[in-house]
Amino acid sequence: MLPRRTLIGSLVLALAVGCTSSGGGGADLPAGPEVLSKASAGMKSVDSTHFVIAVDGELPDVPVKDAEGDLNADGESRGRAKVDQFGQLIEVEYVLVGQDLYFKGPTGGFTKLPAALAGQVYDPTLILDPDKGVAKVLADAKDAKTTGSDDGTTVVEATVPEAVAAGLVPGIDSDVKSTFSVREEKLTRAVFELPAGAKVTIDLSDFNKPFTVSPPA
Repeated sequence: MLPRRTLIGSLVLALAVGCTSSGGGGADLPAGPEVLSKASAGMKSVDSTHFVIAVDGELPDVPVKDAEGDLNADGESRGRAKVDQFGQLIEVEYVLVGQDLYFKGPTGGFTKLPAALAGQVYDPTLILDPDKGVAKVLADAKDAKTTGSDDGTTVVEATVPEAVAAGLVPGIDSDVKSTFSVREEKLTRAVFELPAGAKVTIDLSDFNKPFTVSPPA
């Protein structure tokens, strides 16, 4: 029988090896700032993407609770969203094309409005905006630290300055603790945790997949 101290040491070593093989290995993880820098450059080359946005908790100035759709770097987008209107969740469809916003509520058809009004609810096309979107957020994030890497996805925790975060998510009034998932030098998930307890998650996929946006009939 192994001495007790030797047995405990063997168990600790086995656990350490197991954690390293499943989590990507501490010392072998890429540096956080490098991961985010490459992802920022990678996102600047993205022409289109599918997005999913989820808001957990109350976020001032953002009535959208969740949204999903497609968008491109030309500022065109189509999708659906759930919007908090006077305490009730209403599902809407939208189309952003050219200088026009087409908006459809639970009843009736589409209503045509100026595209500038999209910002009063939430403008998803900001995601690919090089000056306000995810590329800017990744480039300006501070204190980046890689926390894991598994199956080709690297997870980095960082702090995003208030002014930069507010450009992407309106209503933010302080620096934001953030977690980024990066795969093949593209951002696949961003989670922003606000001091008041609200959380905003943005998932991105189908990079550069062609799609067309046209005014609804």
